[in-house]
Amino acid sequence: MARRGRLIAIEGASGSGKTTLVQAAARSLGWRPLAEAFDRLDPAPSLEFGSPRELLWLEAVLLVEEVRRYEEARRATARGETVVADTGFLGPLTYTRGLVDLGRVPPSTSRAVERTVRSLLRNGALGIPDLTVYLTTTVAERRRRARTRGRRHPASLQARHEAVGVIERRFFEEVVATALPDRFRTLRADIRPTKLALRLETLVREARPTPVSRAETLALFVRGRPPAGKRGVRTSAPTVKKPTRPAPHPRDRR
Repeated sequence: MARRGRLIAIEGASGSGKTTLVQAAARSLGWRPLAEAFDRLDPAPSLEFGSPRELLWLEAVLLVEEVRRYEEARRATARGETVVADTGFLGPLTYTRGLVDLGRVPPSTSRAVERTVRSLLRNGALGIPDLTVYLTTTVAERRRRARTRGRRHPASLQARHEAVGVIERRFFEEVVATALPDRFRTLRADIRPTKLALRLETLVREARPTPVSRAETLALFVRGRPPAGKRGVRTSAPTVKKPTRPAPHPRDRR
């Protein structure tokens, strides 16, 4: 029977070099790469939204893909492979929470996503990695990358991504690092990808992460829940089975 492999997630602000590092680790270390949910969708949905309902549709689509990613990763680690994922599996939740904190959408939107994610966590359809590695970079470097990443990561959304990223970083450094200190590390992404991949290998080997239990995952979910804000307009929870596309936003119409 193959020894269980490890599931490593690379996190960081938009433009921090997550995809580049994942690809470098796959080439130089032989690890199995796992692209982020958005990059696996074809055609890719618009990241623009004009209402909470449109945002919920987008997050439901992404959650469907997150479930597929997590199952794919679990099968690979069961075969003894080390999987390196471009972001973990709770992005739709942490990003929506960031938008709520920024006042872009009402708290009810985040609560709707939370209900779905909690159910998926309890059922084992989603989970958290054995080790999360957060890439730290400068704002200038992230802006430079945003200008060169093309259509799938439009530079026009970089300001929003950057603002949400600040909130998401607090979640990782204040919640994840506190709750799971042996399963969280930071890594400066200011060197060539090949050398960074070797540093990542050393970091993973020294951390010796063990699988995260479902109980730990749920406990982390509860700790990461922000204080209840003002009650917003009631919003139904998104489905991860058959998301129904809302009317296109005016900016997306041809």
